Amino acid sequence: MIRSNRRPGRLSLAIALAGGLIASSFAAAFAEPLKINIGIGGAAEEQLWLLIAKPELAPNQNKAYTIEFSRFPGGDKRLQAFEAGAIDIATATANQAIFAAGEGLGFKIIASLSREGERGFFTKFMVRPDSPIKTVADLKGKTIGINSFSGSGHLWTKLALERHGLSESDVTLVPIPLPSHGESLKAGKIDVGMFPQPFADMISSEGAYRTIFTSKDGVPFEEELMLLVAKEDFLRKNSEAMRALLSDLARVTAYYAQNPKLARQALMDGKMVRADPAIYLNMADYFREPDLRVDVGALEKMQDLQLRAGFQKQKADIATRVDTTLLPK
Repeated sequence: MIRSNRRPGRLSLAIALAGGLIASSFAAAFAEPLKINIGIGGAAEEQLWLLIAKPELAPNQNKAYTIEFSRFPGGDKRLQAFEAGAIDIATATANQAIFAAGEGLGFKIIASLSREGERGFFTKFMVRPDSPIKTVADLKGKTIGINSFSGSGHLWTKLALERHGLSESDVTLVPIPLPSHGESLKAGKIDVGMFPQPFADMISSEGAYRTIFTSKDGVPFEEELMLLVAKEDFLRKNSEAMRALLSDLARVTAYYAQNPKLARQALMDGKMVRADPAIYLNMADYFREPDLRVDVGALEKMQDLQLRAGFQKQKADIATRVDTTLLPK
């Protein structure tokens, strides 16, 4: 067992006791735990993975529910599997979720996992140390790696280019799984790579890789990054199991925020993350909302940007897409 050097205070003991009572009530309500298949990605959702890496932090697991992760290299493939019913719930970038809502895909946004903004890390678009590219204006005719079309990286790149007098047609965009951007950049397959954490710190440790623009060049406000989404019918049929899962997720989110090195070490020990410990254990992290509440206002502003950028044709009613009623009070 991994132990903290901190002595528990009254608040910590109260939370622990409350969590135990909640876990007991959830367990009593279930004869057989619900199996939940969760589609996950490759970055910015570590506290969710901690449910597997440190199950002792999730008292409702194996009582009210069990979980199985299905990892997808890109958010578009994850949402396709979600729409097809191959997974029960999924992580999704906020931009992809908004786009999917505009296309009429049925789901509810049930939790916030991470955000991009000044309160934490935000994504960098970087070039090799020997690259002749110095500014965004130098990107004309170059190849830029993104995570997927109509995703966060696509929108950030489009908006950053436009702020500097360029358009998407001035560059070549190539969708690449995030873990492969470093190798693609070093091999010369792309001129610019997209680097969320831990990939930004990993590539920076190998040399003087330079940042040309960031997500905040395109979107100058704090935005939702990774969300948890589920279909309304699934939530209605399995509300108590989902309430139990989200209660545990809030607990592991608190643990991750208070014990980042211990949490990340657990993820590495559980083979959820493969990275140099010297980098991963000390990396700058995204801001993670402790109560998992979704910033509806930020999502609405993000949708306005997507509509202006031409990513969406139809405006979705964002407020009706967010359902936080199953989150712990």
